[in-house]
Amino acid sequence: MMELTVLNTLGAAVSIFVLNYAVRRYTSCLANAPQPTSRNFWIQYLGFVPPPHDGEDVLSKFLIEVGQDQRQSPISVCFSVMGRPLVLVNTLKGIKDVLIDGQAKNKKLGPCVQRGDLIRRIHSLVFGGPSINNTVGEDWAWRRHVLLPPFQPRQLVPKLLPYVGEKATEVMTLFGQHALQGTALEVDNVFTDLTMNVINYYLYGRRDLNFDIVGGRANLKNEHLKLGLGFQSPEAWLPFGLNETTWAQRSYRPSREMLKDFIRDSLEKAEEEHKRLQRSKVGTGSATYHCVAAAGLDSGKYDNNREDLVNDLLSLTFAGYDTTAHTLSFCFSELARHPDIQQRVFEEVRRVLGPPPVAPESITADKLAQLPLVNAVYRETLRKYPAVVFIPVHVNRDTLVDNTVVPGGAEIWCNIRGLQMNPDIFPNPNEFNIDRWLAPPVTEASNTTSDSTYNDFDSFGENSKSNIDGKHTTETQYRFPDITFTLGQHACLGKNLAILELRTMIALTMNQFSLTLKPGNIIETKIVLTTKPKNGVWIHFDERNDLKNI
Repeated sequence: MMELTVLNTLGAAVSIFVLNYAVRRYTSCLANAPQPTSRNFWIQYLGFVPPPHDGEDVLSKFLIEVGQDQRQSPISVCFSVMGRPLVLVNTLKGIKDVLIDGQAKNKKLGPCVQRGDLIRRIHSLVFGGPSINNTVGEDWAWRRHVLLPPFQPRQLVPKLLPYVGEKATEVMTLFGQHALQGTALEVDNVFTDLTMNVINYYLYGRRDLNFDIVGGRANLKNEHLKLGLGFQSPEAWLPFGLNETTWAQRSYRPSREMLKDFIRDSLEKAEEEHKRLQRSKVGTGSATYHCVAAAGLDSGKYDNNREDLVNDLLSLTFAGYDTTAHTLSFCFSELARHPDIQQRVFEEVRRVLGPPPVAPESITADKLAQLPLVNAVYRETLRKYPAVVFIPVHVNRDTLVDNTVVPGGAEIWCNIRGLQMNPDIFPNPNEFNIDRWLAPPVTEASNTTSDSTYNDFDSFGENSKSNIDGKHTTETQYRFPDITFTLGQHACLGKNLAILELRTMIALTMNQFSLTLKPGNIIETKIVLTTKPKNGVWIHFDERNDLKNI
């Protein structure tokens, strides 16, 4: 009798489950939408990102196949076992509809789309509180308003470029040592340390930060990596508050608290410097800040809870320390395999910067603005190896996406990886071709202005709206927007910092060295929150011929 009751209960539960799936799946307005022909269990049936592993990059493969299949344009849909639709947006117009129009503020109803509740809760759990990367609505808006001004190009570039030039010059010395020894160098670690230095300098405006708190400057990236692994910890996803216990957070909490101690100490140093500068600028009316922390401290918004600023600064560091570094690594891997591109970039850079050694103070925004090939190199790298392969959002209410209605409650993945490998926009997408990003001479001349120093940086939508029209073809691919940094009011705050570092490193390296890839070093991607080189990037450096006898 007991067995029969159990079987009946199980049968009823299965029937309810199947009925729920059938109703949600076949009554959805997306019931007849195309579905991906390439199956992936995690994505297709659960709506989850496949867990990282050392095999094939199945997530990138899936997204590329979807993006290249015209039958899945503008969208395709995966229905999870619960009947919830996961919508893959595979056109630029669709991505614009989601990220710009969908996230636009609506005073009465709120935005049509926003960050999903689950990922925001997990992010808040791992980072130990609310931050700019896990809040929505007014709680997000005031943070963005406070932290945005120091990242605008006219404030960031003059303040940060001298430091970037100095640190990049130090990296040139390291490259020179390996060139002299004839040994290959794994550059991803080098670039991660470089990016960490640049970010922390601009966040706090000080060179004397106490890195001993985190076990030394070189260990800072390791503690961030341990913190990031918290997102992949099974315990972080436990229900009923179990994921909030010390036991569940044992793998990443020590790193988080160590990093926050470092930030608190750095904030004290930043505040000392800010007060000193304020005393020296009495009556000048200056509205700029020497660092990001100063803008936060001066706003008054963090007065009641300084930990909010600690969380925001931790989020900014975490979001940028590896993405820029991995992009540089992929960039060098492609340059090393394309000596013809190296030569073209070398000739351009040498003409503008002159022969090395280049004094850091001589690297100016005006000179960087005269290097279109350098820009083309980093743009093509971001196209082929986007740091973020998709942008996820939750749909709050019915939203029009490239003329298709996506119902409230659905999840959306903006398919960055697939769109940027679409041959209808980028012919031969597997080819590394920097000419994609060079404007025709007539168009380039007609777009020239008297003040072009900052044209290659982003004013967060002020001057680039014409590029986001959703109608790009092979003839207009050079105007394709930087969607890897996302679009609209949620565009990446650190974009201009990343671009400055990318351009400076490419220019200085090409001016002094030629690159070759270490034999046997296979360049493959691996997704661990961001796109990273699975096997590292090992480069041989060789001094340019005109420098060997100096």
